Amino acid sequence: MKNFKLKPLMLAVATVTSLSAFTVAHSSEIRGNINVSLTIGAGCAVNGQASAGVNTFGSIDFGEQSSLALFVDAESQGAAGGDIELTCNDQLAYSIALDDGLYSNAGQRRLSGGTNEFVLYDLYQDAARSVRWGSSAEAKALTGSGGPQALTIYGRIIAGQTTPSQGAYADTIRMTVNW
Repeated sequence: MKNFKLKPLMLAVATVTSLSAFTVAHSSEIRGNINVSLTIGAGCAVNGQASAGVNTFGSIDFGEQSSLALFVDAESQGAAGGDIELTCNDQLAYSIALDDGLYSNAGQRRLSGGTNEFVLYDLYQDAARSVRWGSSAEAKALTGSGGPQALTIYGRIIAGQTTPSQGAYADTIRMTVNW
């Protein structure tokens, strides 16, 4: 009989031991680290719109004119209205170059009427229209602030040219931002 009474006691001790072992294993923990990282690359972003793989940053509209006897001035407007804006890393040196357009002739920008008629114009970095905006040495040098920076392109129709036939005249300028 002693053996019979010992078996239930051993069974009870074994059960309690296994339950306490399970509880201890369950309440244990392992701790470790997860590395989280981010790399900010040097760069700029321009507000604008993209369509069919082409970025459109803005436009310059000289309006409707009946004579080109005098200068006609206009300023750029962003693709979504307001200013053209660039956001470049803080303290990043960058430059903005403008090419001479689709219809230029010997470095002179021209709006095309689709026939063989053109309107001469140019683009400038300043409101006085004294610093031509082009590529290479005529690119505009800037430094990023980390936030949006407004960019204005000043346009001017050259005064005194023969006024061509009525109709719409247009050109496309490629803007390149280098850093």
